[in-house]
Amino acid sequence: MRPMRAARLSPTKPLDSNGDGADDARAGFETIIGALRRSADLPTRPLPPRLNGLRMPRLPRPLTDLVEATILQRIVRHFTAVTGHAVSIRDTGGDVLAEADTQPASCDEVDDGDSASITVNHRCLAVMRLGRQLSDTEHQALGEADGAGVAATMTGGNGGPATSVGISREQAASFMGLLADTIAQMCQQGQLLKSRVDDLSTLFELSTLLSGKREMRTVLDTTARSVVELMSVKAASIRLLDASDSELLTEAVHNLSPEYLNKGKILVKGSELDQLALRGEVVYIEDMTEDSRVMYPEDAKREGLASMLCAGMIYRGKPIGVIRIYTAQRQAFSEDRKNLLRAIAQIAAASIRTAQLDAERREQTRIQRQVQLAADVQRKLLPASDPDCAPFEVAGRYEPCFELGGDFYDFIPLESSLGVVIGDVVGKGVAAGLLMASVRASLRAHVEDVYDLDDVMGRVNAALVHDTRDHEFATVFYGTLDRRSLRLTYCSAGHDPSLLLRDGKFKELSVGGMALGIDAGQKYVKGMVDLRPKDVIVLYSDGVPDASNFEGEKFGRQRLREAILEMADHPPRDVVNHILWQVRRFVGLNYRPDDMTIVAVRVNVPRG
Repeated sequence: MRPMRAARLSPTKPLDSNGDGADDARAGFETIIGALRRSADLPTRPLPPRLNGLRMPRLPRPLTDLVEATILQRIVRHFTAVTGHAVSIRDTGGDVLAEADTQPASCDEVDDGDSASITVNHRCLAVMRLGRQLSDTEHQALGEADGAGVAATMTGGNGGPATSVGISREQAASFMGLLADTIAQMCQQGQLLKSRVDDLSTLFELSTLLSGKREMRTVLDTTARSVVELMSVKAASIRLLDASDSELLTEAVHNLSPEYLNKGKILVKGSELDQLALRGEVVYIEDMTEDSRVMYPEDAKREGLASMLCAGMIYRGKPIGVIRIYTAQRQAFSEDRKNLLRAIAQIAAASIRTAQLDAERREQTRIQRQVQLAADVQRKLLPASDPDCAPFEVAGRYEPCFELGGDFYDFIPLESSLGVVIGDVVGKGVAAGLLMASVRASLRAHVEDVYDLDDVMGRVNAALVHDTRDHEFATVFYGTLDRRSLRLTYCSAGHDPSLLLRDGKFKELSVGGMALGIDAGQKYVKGMVDLRPKDVIVLYSDGVPDASNFEGEKFGRQRLREAILEMADHPPRDVVNHILWQVRRFVGLNYRPDDMTIVAVRVNVPRG
């Protein structure tokens, strides 16, 4: 028996050196090549079997997985029709995949026929066997049965009847070798294409698995488990950078023991392979027990880990961690496998970051809900309505720049007087809101026991110094309006001077002392003013004069006085609203960084 020919044969004689028969053979070869190229457009096949929703590892494919059986049958029929020699294609087990439609024994009865293997990636998928030479009658009948396309290659230039091509057996064997090589090359291209499709399917599988996951723990565990099954490796781990980006913390593993996980810290500056991975490279370690870049080789040996592939998880250009896969035996990873892990790492990074953002959003929503509840409580600390305290007419308004603010005002009913308070604590937001509530509660507690305003301020100051930190303080203006004597007794603890408007002129009410919460030994003094009918008093926080427009110009105390003058003959509610309107008009759409609080008091003519 002649030895089997390799897929790549060098014909003993050139096919173009033997006259018209060789030309017909070349035309037939082009016909078959065209059929092969058309065979590359294969129908879509169902995905391989699943395991827990994931594809099984890819196995070597038979020839009929890469080229349709009908295409193989057309190839052998065309070859036989063109060369006049029967041919068959058999798998490695000897089963016929395709043969020429001639006499049943046309291929099997020839024992010494030439053979050519169809080899892809060093693996023989099938063998082409050259059978007997057909008679002229059989050859002509086969050509006519195969249609005009093949018959045209068997006719003369004048379109006469088909005749025997007259290709020698050696030339037919060389032709078969070239054809086997062409089939092998197309199978290799098809296998490469299918490999790309499988990789895309793998990424689609992982994306589908992670798309509905929002919990961080679920995303991490699903990714670690999936990458092991999708890439057919022993184990995997996911490490995320800590808040300082200095250490990689183990967040998820699959098939790794607790002992291996607790082997020690992995600092980025001390791990060369992780530094490379975080820069976007895919790092391959052939032997974890011998590579100097592995920080804990003895632990890897005890764990039974051989090779490792490490890829950085990068989201929008910023590294967030690394994903590692481990094998039990030494394994070389192709560039395709490395690129697949890189793509998996990118998908994982996006899913992990999405889960982190979702967790932060839920936490922000929870905090916002708590802040809203605190804001509701704070608003309940403010007076629900303006007091009825004739002959005084009083109105107040508070506008925080955030949901929680540090300004407050209060009306405290006394025996024959009305206490009026306006305050401003340092800062804004939650901390300022808590401090504001503390100052208000302390002031109300001491007002119940002590009438002298200077003594009240001293006690509130001492309590605030004791209960707050060094940088926390408050400014407060507290005054009492005596309904019988029309006297205002007040004390200003570091607060902006309140304004008394009388006969078109302003007087600042500034007697008192320094802000509360700074010096426990601070002494306060009180001031007294005898009021007259038509007097207007305006208390305000610093957010009013400090409000600025886009040019950085402040509203200022002069504009505040002008706004008061414009509404001097109107009720206090109109005075307050007019001041706020003037501030808004001055500021425009510029950001307002501070709370605004205003209280206005008007002295009416006593009745009877």
